[in-house]
Amino acid sequence: MAELQRLGGQNCAYFTRGRCTRTVSPEASQAARCTLLEQRRKVGAATMDRLDRLKNLADEGDREVARRHVIQKNLEQITRLSCPRYVPKAAVGPLCRHQHLVSCLLLLPHCRGRCEHYLRRHDPADKREPKP
Repeated sequence: MAELQRLGGQNCAYFTRGRCTRTVSPEASQAARCTLLEQRRKVGAATMDRLDRLKNLADEGDREVARRHVIQKNLEQITRLSCPRYVPKAAVGPLCRHQHLVSCLLLLPHCRGRCEHYLRRHDPADKREPKP
């Protein structure tokens, strides 16, 4: 007797490099977040908070010196951040090859093939109107 095989999910809108990018719950979405992106976000938020508090300084010269100090500390903190799964993209910049929006593809589940969440990927050619 022949064995049944599940159809592949390669044409699914949620399929990216063998992973399913559709998260079914907020907990699963949070667990798949890119840790490096989250760390950068926290450092950036703390830096913006410090820069906002500098507005309270009365002396313009003191404010500029403090602003430069805060930015220097921000750069030092950002360069110390790391992720063991980080692989730089071919393009220039701090993007990781495994980053998909705010998620890490390696933390998302493997695609099992067509499932109840399957959504057919639309090609740009499908949007053209038929000629009369």
